[in-house]
Amino acid sequence: MLQEPLALDSERSTAIFRIFQESLTNVARHANATRVEARLEREADQLLFQVHDNGRGFDPEEAKTRRSLGLVGMQERALLLNGELKVEGVPGVGTTMTLRIPLLASTPPQLDSR
Repeated sequence: MLQEPLALDSERSTAIFRIFQESLTNVARHANATRVEARLEREADQLLFQVHDNGRGFDPEEAKTRRSLGLVGMQERALLLNGELKVEGVPGVGTTMTLRIPLLASTPPQLDSR
């Protein structure tokens, strides 16, 4: 399937990179995973980015007690782009981080009214 290239502004591309970087750091530190998959795709007027690992799973209560600054930073980056970030885990199966952010509407060309 051939897809058109996706051009992102620097704010979005930097945020996605940093969220990806932090998610990989979390996998390396906590997941005990042997496999990580990442995908980035366009869904209508949104960008969907997912990172999934096959590690030990994610316990949101444990993350709250640790006051995970990495997760807080990822959430804040998503919110700054009017997006949402979800982290879901199943014990012994793995964790999936999903980021959804709206794409900027392209500005229609201006008509010359002279």
